[in-house]
Amino acid sequence: MQTVDLIVKNATIVTMNQELQILEDYAMVIKGSQIKSIQPNERVFELYECRKVIDAQDQFVFPGFINTHTHLFQNSLKGLGRDKLLFDWLDSSVRKALCEIKFENVYDAAVAGCIENIRSGVTTVLDFMYAHGSQTGLDDAVVQAFDETGIRGILGRAHTKTGDFPKCNACAVNETEDMFFADVERLVTELKGHARITLALAPSIIWDMGEPGYHQLRRYADHYGLRISMHLDESREDDEYALQQYGVNAVELLDRNGVLGEDFIGVHLVQLDEKSLDILQKRRIKVSHNPVSNMVLASGVAPIPELMKRGLVIGLGTDGAASNDNQNMLEVIKTAAILHKCVHRDATLLPAIEILKMATCDGAKVVGRESEIGSLEPGKKADFFLFNPKNIACVPVADPITSLVYSANPGCIDTVVIDGQLVMERGEIKTLDEESLIRNLQESAYQLRERVGLGNQLNGQRIVVGPFK
Repeated sequence: MQTVDLIVKNATIVTMNQELQILEDYAMVIKGSQIKSIQPNERVFELYECRKVIDAQDQFVFPGFINTHTHLFQNSLKGLGRDKLLFDWLDSSVRKALCEIKFENVYDAAVAGCIENIRSGVTTVLDFMYAHGSQTGLDDAVVQAFDETGIRGILGRAHTKTGDFPKCNACAVNETEDMFFADVERLVTELKGHARITLALAPSIIWDMGEPGYHQLRRYADHYGLRISMHLDESREDDEYALQQYGVNAVELLDRNGVLGEDFIGVHLVQLDEKSLDILQKRRIKVSHNPVSNMVLASGVAPIPELMKRGLVIGLGTDGAASNDNQNMLEVIKTAAILHKCVHRDATLLPAIEILKMATCDGAKVVGRESEIGSLEPGKKADFFLFNPKNIACVPVADPITSLVYSANPGCIDTVVIDGQLVMERGEIKTLDEESLIRNLQESAYQLRERVGLGNQLNGQRIVVGPFK
């Protein structure tokens, strides 16, 4: 008999493979970081002996969700600048804090954000890290958080220059393009060969690079094989800026500089005209849909049904906790399912299985990892969670997919395995002391707010909530 590391038995496995198979009374065999075999229960224990067995009786095994866009550092700024449009929100929260964010702020926020992602079934996160105002090396805090929590992380090394945009009324962040590309090279070297952590390029928004920079961005993406992720047409200001400065809209500007391609992830894509839609379709870009943050900031609704008709692959993202207020992927999943039905008054749009594809196998395509993650198949990475429907929110269960998409909350996520390692078991985080990190983030965020004078007002009085006792 072969010795393996983990067996999940008595499982109903929602594979999300090409045939979208659901396998009842099956077992999944894990050796190292990979799924070695998926077979009927009765056969597995004739072939394998195992150090650890998880009994998934009455539970459902799903591939881990893939969060295609967030800003983990924003967990330090949760709850600020509410009830404001995009740029007013930025100037009353994130931009005011950028020049004072320290390593410990990013680390505490990123650790908490990773844990919250895990608790909602996420096993892979693309973190769009653009907080570079106060000191160098802040991206390393996110890498450390990825490493210590056990999540599969994609560090989107961002580049931003808030001081160049006339609507910015907060501190200027003026990292040069040369500084950005030099740090990309450093990170490529340091992350080479890491089992779980990879790199992406993330120019923050259309005005953060000039045309020579965009050409160099494409050269780096091609040379190192990196995804490009970018906020695009989240608001009308993108096109207004591009038209004023370059005489074309934002999508046209990126296209004429060679940025768009199958490795490009367009984030938000709320304000798209027909010309932009045609270009994005031609270039076969990927899409990160962030419905909750778009609703909170009243940015609008991305034309997801139209993008799907044009054959584009859609993934889902929570966005940062300063605009979404949490990292709950289950909330994003349900919102994506119901938002477009309501807007188009068509209940047949985006059925539960399509939404689940966006969160799993299509999300894997968005981040360029479909050969490794996004479905449960032999040879792929062992990234999955156990969904326990024995929860008042879910019972009675008619089918596991509808229950997960429309009824589940993080309390239904029982166990999470990433890269073959148990990171959460029966609701308990195994990699870190969750109680300590909660206290650390509350104190760290309080100190940051005090340094920059951030806070919310109620009847003219600033509300201050300090460290937990």
